[in-house]
Amino acid sequence: METVQNWGDAVMVSATEALQNLLGFLPALIGAILILIIGWIIAGILAGLIEKGLQAVGFERAAQSTGIAGFIEKAGSGWTASKLVAEIVKWFIRLIAIQAAASILGLTQISQIINAILLWLPNLVVAIVIVVIGALLANFVAGIVRGSAAEMGFSTPNLLANITRYAIIAFAAVAAFNQLGIAPTVVNTLFIGLVATLVLAFGLAFGLGGQQTAARITEGWYEKGRETTPRIAEKMKQAEADQEGGSQPTRPQTGSTAGTASPPPSSTMRDEPPRSTPDSR
Repeated sequence: METVQNWGDAVMVSATEALQNLLGFLPALIGAILILIIGWIIAGILAGLIEKGLQAVGFERAAQSTGIAGFIEKAGSGWTASKLVAEIVKWFIRLIAIQAAASILGLTQISQIINAILLWLPNLVVAIVIVVIGALLANFVAGIVRGSAAEMGFSTPNLLANITRYAIIAFAAVAAFNQLGIAPTVVNTLFIGLVATLVLAFGLAFGLGGQQTAARITEGWYEKGRETTPRIAEKMKQAEADQEGGSQPTRPQTGSTAGTASPPPSSTMRDEPPRSTPDSR
């Protein structure tokens, strides 16, 4: 280390060290810039391919049927569902490039933050998949409920179908929030409270407003049970009797196996007196 004698030497030493540090930092800076440029280009190309591929396989139609496309349009982003997925993939690749560049430059704090974001993005994709599948299942089950209710003669099949749809979507939303890790305790508590409130309200409404109806329904079930029990017992006894009769062995008939039965002895042979032998004379 050089000894500083005056101000001129001090300035010269400082400038020399700064230039050395700059020259040592330039390769890392150029490498980080190259990584960012390459990552940006690759991300844009892959995003365009993914968007075209999703449009080709009918992803937009599925998004329209599930209501996700309408939600995206109402958000005011101007993107389609395919564009949204492509943007997520694009920024995922860009974040990887930024993390690599930060690691080269020695920016450990930025690298850790980006790493946490990268580890969280797969949860976002899984949450979106859960919501999409939940919406599809909700529409499918709602259609079944609507058709079944109309076939059974209910006056409000659409109401029952909507209740079913929103219940399934609510379950899917709770699962998505848990996957994202967004206040899982609070979300689960609120959801359990909502379900308990609905069940309690339904129970009170049915218990207070439908006492007579519930009594008639219960009485009808009881009468049907009393009418059905003797028939079931009679059928069970008949089945047991048939089973016992079928399990007894059949006795073989001797006459049928011998071919012709031997005739019984005639009465003349029984009444005929015994013949005398020569010795008896």
